[in-house]
Amino acid sequence: MSLTTQVKDGILTICFDDARILDEAKLEQLGQDLIAMLNQTTEERVILDFRNVKFMSSSMLGKLVQTHKKCGEFKVKLKLCSISPDIREVFKITRLDKLFEIEADEEAARKAFMRRGWFG
Repeated sequence: MSLTTQVKDGILTICFDDARILDEAKLEQLGQDLIAMLNQTTEERVILDFRNVKFMSSSMLGKLVQTHKKCGEFKVKLKLCSISPDIREVFKITRLDKLFEIEADEEAARKAFMRRGWFG
């Protein structure tokens, strides 16, 4: 399981390079790698980019929930982007689309981070 990272404008983007995220052993490593990246970064905004992912197991959803919790502990804002329509449907069925902020692509996620609310 390979991940590519990039920091630009104070935003850490983590891109999943594999088209299929299914293997349990690789999933375990992936979860550890994600948490390690969150531990090491000083960025307060993180994008998980799924542009290459076509299939993923339900176990991956659990890893994403764990990652979301860690982001909360670290006061890191998390956005997901470029999720295929099939996988997006799974997010809707499991109601994880309510937990995660999901944007169409990396550019949209970056713009969403740049928006200011009433008080900020």
